[in-house]
Amino acid sequence: MSGDQNLTRKEGKPLKLSDHLYLVGGGGFSLSQAFDSNVYIVETATSLVMVDTGAGYDTGKLISNVEYIRQGLGNKQLTKVLLTHAHADHSGGAYELRERYGCEVYIGEQEAELVQTGTEKEMGLEAAKQSGFYCSEYTFRHCEITARLKHSEVIKADNTEIQALSVPSHSPGSMCYLVELPEGRALFSGDVVFLNGIIGLLNIDGSSLSGYRRYIRRLEGLEVDILLPGHNMFAMEAGQKHIDMAVASLKRIQIPPNFI
Repeated sequence: MSGDQNLTRKEGKPLKLSDHLYLVGGGGFSLSQAFDSNVYIVETATSLVMVDTGAGYDTGKLISNVEYIRQGLGNKQLTKVLLTHAHADHSGGAYELRERYGCEVYIGEQEAELVQTGTEKEMGLEAAKQSGFYCSEYTFRHCEITARLKHSEVIKADNTEIQALSVPSHSPGSMCYLVELPEGRALFSGDVVFLNGIIGLLNIDGSSLSGYRRYIRRLEGLEVDILLPGHNMFAMEAGQKHIDMAVASLKRIQIPPNFI
């Protein structure tokens, strides 16, 4: 089942993907500012966990969507933000969300300093602006990181455990997050892998085809049901097949299909 089936959405409001999963932001879905990646929320017993934050260029609609979810869930607090990587469209909103909600911010240890102090060149933002993905006046707001994650580290939110899987590929510290939910095993894949085996290789320093070849195997055999990428559509069942397509393509001589 692809992401456009059997979903609940009121006009102008976030998408409820399943009993414990929500899509609250994403420029591609017109849910928030056009620069934003997909922004997801996981509901736990007493709190909310966000995966990625959008670019932070205009967070009004994103925050409105978060508040809409909170009101429907007894005003549960947003306590944790998990960043898949430091690229601005995924991490630029962390500063404002942390200021508003006092939430903890997690990211892979390789990219924590980028979010805290990185220059536009170091973050790939300079090249992204030159390529037309951001307007010239966009400014990244640095954010203090609460925790620097290592591969296989587990983040606990109530009784929910979320495993961080380091997959250096799209970026040097790209993290995927694996969580077991009553409705299935979900993987937030950031920009590492998308539906139909598409990968997120960029022509900038730190994005590495050799990294893909070496580390994509960490996503093999996970038996993922729900695949939640950082852009475009998602899969609410049989998610592992899309990952396996990427794994298979990276064993061939041809460069795999890419997301841009």
